[in-house]
Amino acid sequence: MTFDPYAVREDFPILKKMINGKNLIYFDNAATTQKPRQVVEAIRDYYFNYNSNVLRSINTLSAQATDLYIESRRKIASFIGAREDEIVFTKNTTESLNSLAEALPRLLERKLTVVTSIMEHHSNLLPWRRMVSEKGGRLIVVGMNSDFTVDLDELEKRLEEGCDVLTMVHVSNVLGTMNPVKELCRLAHKHGSLFVIDAAQSIPHIPFNVEEVNPDFVAFSGHKMLGPTGIGVLYIRKNLIEKMEPWELGGGMVKTVTMENQTYEDIPYRFEAGTPNIEGVVGLAAAVDYLNKIGLKNIVEHEANLVKHLMEGLDKKIVKVHGPEESVKHKGIVSFNVEGIHPHDVAQMLDTDGIMVRSGALCAEPLVNTLGVNAVVRVSFYLYNTMEEIDRFLESVKRLSMLT
Repeated sequence: MTFDPYAVREDFPILKKMINGKNLIYFDNAATTQKPRQVVEAIRDYYFNYNSNVLRSINTLSAQATDLYIESRRKIASFIGAREDEIVFTKNTTESLNSLAEALPRLLERKLTVVTSIMEHHSNLLPWRRMVSEKGGRLIVVGMNSDFTVDLDELEKRLEEGCDVLTMVHVSNVLGTMNPVKELCRLAHKHGSLFVIDAAQSIPHIPFNVEEVNPDFVAFSGHKMLGPTGIGVLYIRKNLIEKMEPWELGGGMVKTVTMENQTYEDIPYRFEAGTPNIEGVVGLAAAVDYLNKIGLKNIVEHEANLVKHLMEGLDKKIVKVHGPEESVKHKGIVSFNVEGIHPHDVAQMLDTDGIMVRSGALCAEPLVNTLGVNAVVRVSFYLYNTMEEIDRFLESVKRLSMLT
C-alpha cells in the first residue's frame, strides 16, 4: 500500500486539537504516542462486550474474555517473531527491566557482573546498580564511539574479563542512534553472557524479530507503539523462561497451594501474578494490528524523510544538533540545543505555538552530560507527522533564535 500520513491522521482525533489557538503538532512520540480510533474502539468493545476476569472462572463471559486475551498474546508475540509462551506482560519497559534485575541473580545463583553502556535510559541503569549494591557483584559501563553507538572494542574487552549479563539499549531515546544488536548478541553469547535488549524506542519503529537477533530477553512498552499506557512486554527465550522462578507471587500464577508449599502455573502465566491488565493487552493487540496494516517498513522510510527534512532545515549557526551528522542515523529522534536559550524555555516557547516537544535530561542524565550539556530539546516523530508540521516547527525555532 502507498503510505499517506494524511490518511493516517484521520484515525487520530487528538491531532485535530487546538493548543493556544494553533493546530496541535505532536513531536513528543519518544515519550508516548497518540492512540488511533481502532485501539480505543478495541478497548471499548472489550468493556462493552467481554469484561470479565481471565484464566479463572468457567462461566461463558470469562471464557470469551480469556479467548480474547490469549489471541491478543498470540498477535503480540507474532509481532516480534516470538512464541506465545515467551511473552510476559508487565506494566512497561521499566517494570520489565526491574523484574529481570530481581530474577537473574536467583536464576544464575551467584553475584553477577553486569555490563551496560553510557547510552542507557535510567530504567536500564538504576535497577542493575541497586541489584549489585544489595546482592553483590559489579556494574560496568562502557562508552560510545564517535558515531554515537556503543564502543564495541571496549565492550569486548569487558566481556573477555567476565560478564554474566550484557544489557543494552537498541535505539537511544536521546540521540536516535541504533546499536548493532545482532553483533552485540553474538559477542555476549561468545563470552558466555546473557543478553538483554531495551527495545522501547525500536520495536515501535523498525522491524524486529527475536529469531533473527537471538537475544535472551527483550523489554518494550505498549504506549510507545500506539497502545494504551500501563502495558509492557518482557520477552524471555524459551530455554530460560522454563528455568526461571517467579518474581511476584499471588493469585493466578499457582496450580496448588498448601500451608507448606505451592506449585506454579505453566509458562508464561506463572510470571503474571494477580489480575492482569486485560484492557491493556487487548489495546496493544489492536495497536499491533494497526502497525501491521501500515507496515513498519513504510514507517521507517517516512521517519527517515522527516528527520532529513528537519536536520536540513535547522540553522546550524544557532542550533547544535547532538549525534551523527547523517540524518539517516537518527531513528526518528533528534535532540538539540538553541544557543543562548535554556531547553525548557525553548520547549515552553514552542508550546505557545502549539508544538509539543520534550526538554530536559530525558531520563538519560549520564548520556546527556557526556554531550557537554545538562538538558536538551528533543523532537521525536511517528507515522502521523508531516513535512508541513516540520516547516511550522522550523519557523517557530527561527523566531526563537531572534531572541538570542
